[in-house]
Amino acid sequence: MDEQTNGAAASGWASGQWSRRSLLRRAAVVAIAVPGIPTLLAACGGQTPSTSGGGAQSTSAGSSGSSSASTAATSAANAKPGGSLVIGLNLEPDNLDPAVTPFAVSHTVMMNIYDPLVWRGDDGNFVPGLADKWEASSDGLNYSFTLKSNVKFHDGTAFNADAVKFTLDHIVDPASHSGFAANLLGPYDHTEVSDPTTAKVVFKQPFAPFLDGASQAFLGIVSPTAVQKDGKAFLRNPIGTGFMKFKEWAEKDHITLVRNPDYNWSASIFAHKGTAYLDQVTFRFYTDDPTRLAALESGDVQDIETIAYSDLQRIKSDSKYTVLTGYTPGIPAILMLDTTKAPTTDLTVRQALNYATDRNAIVTTALFGASTPATGPLWSSTPGYSKAVESYYPHDASKAGQVLQQAGWVAGADGIRAKGGQRLSVTWSETPSADAYAELLQAQWRQAGVELQIQKMTTAAAFQAIEKSQVNTATIGWISSDPVILSNLFLSTNINGGYAWTKYANSQMDDLLNQAQRALDEAQRANLYGQVQKIIMDQALIVPLYGQLRTIGILSKFQGIKLDFRRYQWLFDAHTA
Repeated sequence: MDEQTNGAAASGWASGQWSRRSLLRRAAVVAIAVPGIPTLLAACGGQTPSTSGGGAQSTSAGSSGSSSASTAATSAANAKPGGSLVIGLNLEPDNLDPAVTPFAVSHTVMMNIYDPLVWRGDDGNFVPGLADKWEASSDGLNYSFTLKSNVKFHDGTAFNADAVKFTLDHIVDPASHSGFAANLLGPYDHTEVSDPTTAKVVFKQPFAPFLDGASQAFLGIVSPTAVQKDGKAFLRNPIGTGFMKFKEWAEKDHITLVRNPDYNWSASIFAHKGTAYLDQVTFRFYTDDPTRLAALESGDVQDIETIAYSDLQRIKSDSKYTVLTGYTPGIPAILMLDTTKAPTTDLTVRQALNYATDRNAIVTTALFGASTPATGPLWSSTPGYSKAVESYYPHDASKAGQVLQQAGWVAGADGIRAKGGQRLSVTWSETPSADAYAELLQAQWRQAGVELQIQKMTTAAAFQAIEKSQVNTATIGWISSDPVILSNLFLSTNINGGYAWTKYANSQMDDLLNQAQRALDEAQRANLYGQVQKIIMDQALIVPLYGQLRTIGILSKFQGIKLDFRRYQWLFDAHTA
């Protein structure tokens, strides 16, 4: 998948709902982000927005925190209802049924149409959504939700516990062909309804990431009436309880939503109550960065997702625009090293590749200084991130060479090392998203005596090549607001047909990952995932590269837009100045 197919927040290949090949056929599924030039969103909590250049706001590296909330509240107090907003997206959704679509771009639209049971604030905490309160059982096998009353779907159907049960059952129904939502339900068993405002969600085994999944639009509650009437039509005629209602979909051009006049159940994470300010939001589709940016600069759209790193500073310095940026949680841009294909079977080689990689130079030179080096398998804003990874493998070309020399890898006449007649040559299935830094990385590794053979491929071909051990390494990243994403890439059961491309089978790591998926105590989960990250770095299974930055440009007259924990846009408070 290229830059435009970066997916949404993900939680769990581990439940086994998909085959990898079906994933690839869907192009942008599950938050897979083959990292490269600018695209994705941000999430390093606790920093306040800063002012950049000509007054454009730039939220770099994180959640907006209390300062942003205060600013939003002040802005909202002066807001006047009315107006419309046109947003330029980099893809067209496949459909808008949360049970079916796997696309991040669909989530971008759906989060305005559907409400979740709980919301996840930009600080990572959960707050009431359609559920006023919830409680997990001591054994972690069920979650009981007390639901809001007097909520209605856009078609007039009453929201209640039956609608929750219908939605979750619809997701896991094989006939729905769920693209991603079923993954967020993990080992879901059934939902019990005791009265209209009480729903108990029951699992076959404890599943700690469930609340995170329940806070995403992929688990947004749908109108049972509409789906049962015509499930096929529902794909492009969505009906939820959200602050915006679906109006029209002009294929290959736009989707338009209009304000829900009955909406009065907004969550505490927003700056105002009642209905949305905007009368209308239209999403237009532009599949390439220059055309989308030109639409913003001409005024055809007022908000665009994804500004190329090469254009970012220019737009940030122009007072006509507000630029929101931030790092997506989950897996940063990393190279995964196949431990079953020589020469990356050798731990010494894998360690040397890490020492030889100058991440600062990649960020500064290839990415125009717009990102930040990564140091481990999780980005620092991800729950469960371990700071211990930051001490591993500082750039040291001399040490890379020394490590190899001591292990018997001796430099030849052309500077490339060899051992036992084997040339130290590493093959990389490189996708277009890595074009900006591919040759720079090649030069860095050559300084240590490593030949990097770059094999340019489409994303699907690159993924196939690493799965089949036809190459030593491939690049991947994955947006996820829960550390369960580590199971997708490092659980040994995902070696065949999954994304465990390192092919590293370790019973201790498997046990830690499985325990962490079941553990409800966050401190315990963090400890378990910390141990997993240590194993990954001790064994040099990856080469971390850089954080994936989300970049959004908005005409400055539009205020009240902010990024959520996963770095999607929240539009409920959006208004014109």
